[in-house]
Amino acid sequence: MSIANQDITVVVQGPVQALPDRNMDEGITVRSLASIRKYLPGAHILLSTWEGQPTEGLDYDELLLNKDPGPNINRYRADGTADKTNNNRQLVSTLNGLKRVKTKYAMKLRSDNFLTSDAFKHLQQAFPKRASEYCFLKERVVVNNTFTRDYAKGLPVVFHACDFFYFGLTEDVLALWDIPWFDDLVYDESRKGQEQHDGFPCFMPDCTQRFWLKALQKFDPSIQIKHLHDYSPALKRISDLCYVNNLVIGEPEVIGLGLNTKFSGDERANRIGSLITYIHHLAWQRLYKKYCDPAHAIPGNLADIVRTKLLRLILLTPKRLEGALRLKKQQAKQRS
Repeated sequence: MSIANQDITVVVQGPVQALPDRNMDEGITVRSLASIRKYLPGAHILLSTWEGQPTEGLDYDELLLNKDPGPNINRYRADGTADKTNNNRQLVSTLNGLKRVKTKYAMKLRSDNFLTSDAFKHLQQAFPKRASEYCFLKERVVVNNTFTRDYAKGLPVVFHACDFFYFGLTEDVLALWDIPWFDDLVYDESRKGQEQHDGFPCFMPDCTQRFWLKALQKFDPSIQIKHLHDYSPALKRISDLCYVNNLVIGEPEVIGLGLNTKFSGDERANRIGSLITYIHHLAWQRLYKKYCDPAHAIPGNLADIVRTKLLRLILLTPKRLEGALRLKKQQAKQRS
């Protein structure tokens, strides 16, 4: 069954590119909106941004101006200064936009990303079989593989799904974003002079893990990790089943997504050392074959496996040693 563009609402969320000194590609939101008109003619565009943003002249069908919740504190440095993230900002602009969607299908698209095709429509429908365990959504949701990681700092990780792009049934996309706000980390005076964050003295969970876990915990509160590298064969199996039963994971060019220059070109996130840590579409298909459809044929499977294993062996070993050294120093500071 093909998906009609008229049945899709694209929630373009985030700040609007309008000023030369904004930390976004100049004109990227204009490009984002134009790409939707090009590849999804007839789809409804809902721009969910902030009060005070200059939106004049932008090509959207519906505008939502949100109150800015501000950044949230996720870590304190040893000198007591707070590190902040925009988790709540992303959550508010995404969730408030999705709550207004009236069409059967919805897309969550950052205002600094754009479409390059409509391949995601086919992918969302292309894998009909599912396993029985950890199958939480009515249908699968297509996501980008950038930062959907198998490895971080050279070590394996779980539940590390990208938050850039979501496409699927509106009820499913909404379910993944209708999650609690992120609370500010409370400063602990008894640990003054030490770094403070969740998971300390191990590395703190990544923000992508936090978003994905909050969504999964609505369905199964037992799904938990203690820190970035909390890993076991049992956790790996649960993570893989959550990926394969609820998502379709693919590279930007596979799903039809264009990224701003911060995450593309020669930037760190797009270099081979980072790309080999991500879960590629062929690797996701291997999970699909393993857990959902043993008859599924995967093109170029063996060559991809060998290439990925070799590159990971060569390129991740130094990162693994570096990460282990940083962790050892962090733990030593706690004991001193």
